[in-house]
Formats: sequence, C-alpha cells, structure tokens
Amino acid sequence: MKKYLKLTFLTALIGISLTGCLKDKGFDNGDYGVQVIEKKAVALPQAGTLTFAIFSSDESQIINAPTFSAESINKPTTDINVKFKLKPELVDADPDLTLLPADEYSINLDGKIAAGQIVDTLQLEIKKSSNLDPNKIYALGLELVSADNGYQVAANLKEVLIKIVIKNKYDGVYKVTGTYQDVAPVGANYTARYPLYYFLVTTGPSSVDVYLLVNGEFVPAYLFNTPDGPSYYGRWGLQAFFDPATDAVSEIRNYYGDPANPSNFVGDPSGGTGAPDYISSNTRKAELDPTGINAYDAASKKIRVKYFMIQPSVVPSGPRGFFDETWEFLEPR
Repeated sequence: MKKYLKLTFLTALIGISLTGCLKDKGFDNGDYGVQVIEKKAVALPQAGTLTFAIFSSDESQIINAPTFSAESINKPTTDINVKFKLKPELVDADPDLTLLPADEYSINLDGKIAAGQIVDTLQLEIKKSSNLDPNKIYALGLELVSADNGYQVAANLKEVLIKIVIKNKYDGVYKVTGTYQDVAPVGANYTARYPLYYFLVTTGPSSVDVYLLVNGEFVPAYLFNTPDGPSYYGRWGLQAFFDPATDAVSEIRNYYGDPANPSNFVGDPSGGTGAPDYISSNTRKAELDPTGINAYDAASKKIRVKYFMIQPSVVPSGPRGFFDETWEFLEPR
C-alpha cells in the first residue's frame, strides 16, 4: 500500500528584517507553507491467495494468517481494532476448491494491531485435519471490513483466499531405484525400468497412495520393460502405511484390492476383497518382505521397502513379483 503525501504550497510576500530572525506564527500554526497530510489505512499485504500445507493429524494445528498491517508514516500510538468477515464467494468461484467445513476449524474474526506495531495475524485453528480428505484442496475466503482509530480499509487490498492442503510427512516426490523380478512364465522377459518417480499422496496421518505418471495420468501402478516396450500390471498399485512412532513401514496393500478406492484406466478396485486381505479381482495382493529394512529415515528422507506381489491365479505357491526399492525424497508434491 502506498503512503500518500499531500503537499500544499502557498506563495506569500514575507517581510524579513535583515538584522534578525522573526518567528512566523502563521507558518508554525500550519496556516500556510508546507503541510503533510497522512492517509492512514489497514491493508492485507498478502491479499490474493495464501496456501498452507499442514500435516494430517489428530491434534489441532494453528495457521497464522493473514498478515494485516497499518499503512501510515508513523507507527500507531494506540491499538487499531479490525474486523474480518467470511466470504465463501471467493471459494465458490474456483471449482477445484472445497469450502473448509465449519465444524473443522475455528477463527476469531476480530483482529488488533497493537500500539507501536504495524502488523499482526489472525489465527485459524484446524481442529482435526485427519478428518479432512487429503485429495481435496480446502479453502476459506476472508474480507477485511473495518478498522478504527481513524484508519480506513484499503479497498484493493482487503480480500484473501486461504488454501489448505493436507499432507503427512511422507508425502512428496521420490526418485526410486532398486531391483525387480517377475517369476511367472510370462514375466521371464520383464525387466526393471528404474529410476522411477513415485508421487506419495497422503491418505491419512501415516498412510499414502503411491502414484506414477502412466499414459499422461497419475495413477497407482508399476512400470516395467518388456521386449515390446514399457508396460504396467493391470489392477496393481501400492498403498503404504507407516508406524508414526517408529517410521517403520507397517503394511503394504494393493490399491485395487480396496473397493472403496476410485477406478482408473489401470483397474477397477470395486472387485477387490477389502480388509483384511486387499486382494484385487485378478488375485493380486501386496505383502511386505520381512527381510527388508522397511522404514522411513527422517534424516535422509529415504524409504527402504521390500515387498512381494502375490498372485495365486498365476503362481499358485509363493510370490510372483519381488521388489526391493529405495525411495529418495526429491521435492514436495
């Protein structure tokens, strides 16, 4: 927000004695000469859109937003009380956004810039983010509507759209290396296609779906090489679950074994068995290999995981697929 200075120049013939300095009462009183008139406002320096990524958690979390400030030449000598209001129209204008449910947050719409300060924030409390769908982008629209003590609201800097993305600490883009083998007769010529790039997408406080880019879409899948070119297994993709206390990989499931998951071109989960087996309609199941490290290392941000593809309809006894992988964190998703 710009500071506004209004300069008024008045021309006058002023008689001054050359033998001394006369005090000009009119100038001192501001009747003429140079006057500085300050226009004071309260504005949102970050007006527009703010995005916050918070962890999926059963504990409440505080987001400090938005930053609002006093725009003036001098710091205020008394408190400036401001008021906000909710403005859901800002959320409704974007079809990709979901309005943050009213029972999942609390916010005090009365703010205050303390005397001697120029900025402050509103506190938005997310009560239990594990109740929110990590596949959605939530949002809250706010408008700064009033300020006291002679301050006005800057008309063009009074609205903010707060976006909230839910992520757990395992969420992100990972470079994947490792080994792979398919012992089924049809898999004799299948070979590994590493490095792959997995997108770990939060599904809960300590769980992720594992996506790859296949045919231009992100889907749970596994890519490998065949003599005819790259391919993937139908109705096969991973869900990973971690022990939040130890960061151990506690379970690996086949995404397409859970009927609650949406379908895509790789497969339809509706034919899966669900708990406790999570076997897809083509009998594919994922299981951890207990000989692996099977853990997330917080220091290196690497996940070591060793697992099997079980498919008794093709390999009646023992695993069909063997995977030993290192997932190395590259960047946030």
